[in-house]
Amino acid sequence: MIFSNAIFLFMFLPTVLGMYYLPLTLRTKNIWLLVASLVFYAWGEPLYVFLMMISIAVNHFLALAIDAPKTRKAKNVVTCACVFNLGILFVVKYLSWVMELFDVNFSTLLGGGNGLRLPIGISFYTFQSLSYLIDVYRGKSEAQNSIINTGLYISFFPQLVAGPIVRYDTIATQLTSREHSFKKFSDGVERFCIGLAKKVLVADQVMQLANLAFSQHGSDLSAALAWGGMVAYTIQVYFDFSGYSDMAIGLGKMFGFEFRENFNYPYISRSISEYWRRWHISLGEWFRDYLYYPLSLGFAVKVRRRISPYFSKQTSLAIANGLVLFIVWLATGLWHGANMTFVVWGLSQFAFIFYEQHRKPRKETFMSFVKTFAVVMVVKVISRSDTLTYALDFYRSMLGLNSNPAIDNVAAYWLGQYKIAMMLGFVFMFPTVEKLNDLARGSKLAGAWEIFKAAAMVALFVMSAVYAIGGNYNPFIYFDF
Repeated sequence: MIFSNAIFLFMFLPTVLGMYYLPLTLRTKNIWLLVASLVFYAWGEPLYVFLMMISIAVNHFLALAIDAPKTRKAKNVVTCACVFNLGILFVVKYLSWVMELFDVNFSTLLGGGNGLRLPIGISFYTFQSLSYLIDVYRGKSEAQNSIINTGLYISFFPQLVAGPIVRYDTIATQLTSREHSFKKFSDGVERFCIGLAKKVLVADQVMQLANLAFSQHGSDLSAALAWGGMVAYTIQVYFDFSGYSDMAIGLGKMFGFEFRENFNYPYISRSISEYWRRWHISLGEWFRDYLYYPLSLGFAVKVRRRISPYFSKQTSLAIANGLVLFIVWLATGLWHGANMTFVVWGLSQFAFIFYEQHRKPRKETFMSFVKTFAVVMVVKVISRSDTLTYALDFYRSMLGLNSNPAIDNVAAYWLGQYKIAMMLGFVFMFPTVEKLNDLARGSKLAGAWEIFKAAAMVALFVMSAVYAIGGNYNPFIYFDF
């Protein structure tokens, strides 16, 4: 079930909200949300919902064991917890890929099967569970005594399958005490409508152009269609994923929860480092707090000591920190998918960020934005491609090196078909609405602007609902991660 599906919009969500706002105790409301979340997940994963239920139960009791009167066993328990969670993730997401790398027929091991299908959202709820267990071990959070609340934290349907990755310490008190108000609910509805419009009116439209370009052989594309496909995918992935995050945050508010922002207009960044502080914020912070910092305090120190006799202090520090950054971005690439394209994509981000960290300081200009946006777009071709060979052929077509015309009838037709969606994407990938809000706030037009916004929300929802009902099933891109 996806948020832009008519069944969700007109059956599931009204039913869940209607029951939730009956005069029930907060514990009963939490039980209802947990049941609803399991039903939501089981709608698309009738088998793997049991895997998630097992994960909830095991992680609940592991957290209690870690939080028991502190003994030396806590470290062993948290190690077992990491092995358990990462082990499941490895088996369902990476095992068949590793077998292929070593030329082992995975289907033979499964008795002739086709391998394991990746459960939707497993990367998200695995990382969420790990952050909870590690925070309990570090003493940052106390273990949750109620398995209902643990289950709700891990499986809450608004952010279950594509984030944001919610940290337990930001939601712990909300599980037992949270505010419900008309203002909060209406803000949630508005945020949900914005996210729905991003997904249905922009992402799903430009997706057609992106899919057309990337479904053809890389060497058969005209330069115009290759460039158009790259730009369309850049717009699609932002509006698709940020749209999901908007809907998740909005749904959370409807039920009294506050989730942190996951996007902050990443395409206005003036460096790749800044881009990653603005894009998928919850994932970046997860890798920073649970991988980068621990490696910097342990692994990097050992590396510096070993190489210090051979290099200067500054060079030793750069090498050690570079190795940590390399590991983090290799892991980030692999988190996105079991494919060499994601490995290369992740390491390309490492290369750009490592370069930025060690170049001479320079003044940021408009050209810094242009260069960063160009790099982001070009590198997205790798993550969208099925193979590295396809990505290279795609790049050759972009540069006109495949003996194809610069523009052909196919490119002219499809670029014309989706020009409006593309223009909307360009306008609203930047903080256009925020700038208009700032201009209207405090002016004589403030009241009229608020009325216009309310009418616009209604119009966006109606238009999005019409497209959702009449459109095909278009799952969110990050469901695959």
